[in-house]
This record gives sequence, structure tokens and C-alpha cells, in this order.
Amino acid sequence: MHTGDHLFEHLTTTKDETDYLWYIVGYEYTPSDDNQLVLLNVESRAHMLHAFVNNEYVGRVHGSHDGPANIILSANISLKEGPNSISLISAMVGSPDSGAHMEIRVFGIRKVSIQQGWEPEKILNNELWGYEVGLFGERNRIYTQEGSNNVEWTTINNLTYSSLTWYKTTFSTPAGNDAVVLNLTSMGKGEVWINGESIGRYWVSFKAPSGNPSQSLYHIPRQFLNPQDNVLVLFEEMGGDPQQITVNTVSITRVCGNVNELSAPSLQSQDKEPAVDISCQEGKQISAIEFASYGNPIGDCASYGIGNCHARSSEWAVKQDCVGRTRCSIPVTPAKFGGDPCPGIQKSLLVVASCR
Repeated sequence: MHTGDHLFEHLTTTKDETDYLWYIVGYEYTPSDDNQLVLLNVESRAHMLHAFVNNEYVGRVHGSHDGPANIILSANISLKEGPNSISLISAMVGSPDSGAHMEIRVFGIRKVSIQQGWEPEKILNNELWGYEVGLFGERNRIYTQEGSNNVEWTTINNLTYSSLTWYKTTFSTPAGNDAVVLNLTSMGKGEVWINGESIGRYWVSFKAPSGNPSQSLYHIPRQFLNPQDNVLVLFEEMGGDPQQITVNTVSITRVCGNVNELSAPSLQSQDKEPAVDISCQEGKQISAIEFASYGNPIGDCASYGIGNCHARSSEWAVKQDCVGRTRCSIPVTPAKFGGDPCPGIQKSLLVVASCR
């Protein structure tokens, strides 16, 4: 643990080794005669903040898409007469790496105060603070097989899920070659490891402007998996319901490409012309061409149609190159489609294919 008589900046203290930084301070409490309410106020420039008083959880707060830079936690707390402990954990998922005034950007907790009734606010910024970088489970690597054997796990009971909790289970690998994913729709925010390998952070409870999470399915590379007894460990910050997590497979049966004739060639292509590159996942082949149009097709991969410029040979030319193959590349040039169907109009090629 580090100590200091001021509030440390989050990222320079953690040095990118972890998302988490503990801020711990003592507070001497003298109760008033009229049992006034005690309010803990914390201002932070982090993504999330959790607060404990005398090891009891008192609340959390996180930022939003369009909210202010500071997040503010205000919680009524119970203090005992004499010394008390206030523990705050700041979480940062990442930070901007470009833009103006990078040298003066600061993250983490910026102000902590106690408000007792109508008495003046007591600011704790310059008290003696203790700092601890990261989590016990991170330092002891309890997400690995060896590390998980060195801690005591208890069975989930009564469907009570707490914030800042580690969970562990095992599962068998699904049969076949389809992609394997972890469905974390029931969870809040945290990180997941499979057989000691991190498959990433998740924040399912933080909704995109559409009202849905930006992601709820997380890919597990089959190279990380054993046939049986795969160890899944996750650290959950907000609660969630780990018993609703499922291991699923995803089969991609439809692929699409849409490239303009003025686009730059693909980096994977050796050709100098722009091209539509179509590929199916391992074990599948292009079985049919649902739609193909060279000209000015309408729409995109989700909704499409033929525009007022269309080469009649579009579907035939694409079928010749693609059907029965795992991948194909169709150049977006007039020569490929028997000539220019509409001179003077900028053209593109939209292809939708089925994989079986």
C-alpha cells in the first residue's frame, strides 16, 4: 500500500496494470446531540466508483454518454463514535489517447467530503490516504487453475449476488467447429477469463443510445478450450446473475460485401482494383448467391434492391467465382460484368451470399 497526504491521480498510480485503484482514509467521528444525518460526498473523474464505510458497501455511481466529466456519489452513511474507515474503489476502463490538452487531463477521485447535518462540510482531500493498486484476485491470479486452487470458493446461495464478487464454474466445449461465445446478457460490468486467458472486459448493463448493450456475446477462441472442464472465472462489479450465463455457438450462414469502384483495394488482396471479398467460416462453403448487383444497388447488406443502373450479368458472374468455394474475390470493374452498364455513373458491387 502507498500513502500520501493528497488524492493521487488514477492512471499514473496504476500505470496501466489494472482498472482499479483503492483510496482508503480514516475519519474521526464525534456524534452530535440531535443525531444529524451524515452524508458522504465523492467527486471523481473515473468511469465508476464504489464506496465502503467500515467495510460495509454504501453505494456506487458511474458516468454516462452525455453526462458531465465528474461523477458524484452522495450517500447517507452510518458512522461509529471514534475512528472509522472509508474505502473507495475507482475504476477506469480506458482513456482518450489523443486530442487537445492531454498533459493536463486527470482521472480518479478529485474530492471527498463529509457533511454532518448543517455543520460545515469537512473536506478530506489532504488527510493521510492509503492507496492499493488492483484487486486481490488480480494479484493472486485466481482466474488461473493454480490460483483458483489457492482461495476458498463458496457455493452460490439464495440467488443473492453482490457487487465486486469473483465467480467460478466449469463447462464442456460445444461439439463442432462453429464459433463459441459466452452470453453475458444477465451480467453487469467486469472481466472474464477462460482457462486463465482473458476474453475481455464486459459492461452489459451500460446501454448504448439505442437502449441495448453495445455487446453481450463474447467470443471464446477454440484454442483456449479443452474438451472438458474448462474453467470460467469472472469478476463482477455490479451484481448480475451468473447462473443465467450460457455457452453458445454461432454459425454464420449469411455474408455480404459492398464495395465502390473508387474504393482502395483490400490490404489482403494482391490485385490493384477494388474487390468484394466474401468468405465463410471454417467448415462451410458459399452455397448460393442471394443477391448481386453491379451498378448502383439500393440499400445495404440488411436491406437491398436493384437500382436504375444494373449489369444483367451480375449474379451469373459472381456465381461463377464464388459458389462451392470457402472464399472468393470479385473485382469491381466493368470488364468483369461484360462492360459498363451505365457510363458516367459511379458504380459499386453489392453481394449477399449464403454459407452452408
